Amino acid sequence: MNATDTKPLKELCAELGITASVRELDGDLTTFPDWAKQGWIITLRYKGKRAQFRFYGGGASKTPTASDLVWAVAVDSTALKESFKDWAYEYGYDTDSIKAHSTYKACQRNGLRLINLIGNEEIFSQLVESGRDY
Repeated sequence: MNATDTKPLKELCAELGITASVRELDGDLTTFPDWAKQGWIITLRYKGKRAQFRFYGGGASKTPTASDLVWAVAVDSTALKESFKDWAYEYGYDTDSIKAHSTYKACQRNGLRLINLIGNEEIFSQLVESGRDY
């Protein structure tokens, strides 16, 4: 698949059979990231396998979908190919922050979890590419 025939992410997730179930986190907001007003546990399923992710939002009333989470994890997965310094600069984090470094490592773990779920680097790359315009 090249850039000219990239499918919309929602369509690609549906075509691949990636589904999600969502459970809202209703715990203590102090456990959420500073900017988050809502949180969910999302279970993605693909070809009989599943993986769980925490997903946070800024207070929008929309319950996240499979493609919402795939987009978020695709963005997170950039941490797999960038140094901490480059990643922090790109996303506006302080390179001298333990909290920022923890976020970077969490992004790497999420990217690896999605790669392991999909089990195919080419399909993972298609999801990341489709997510660029999400």
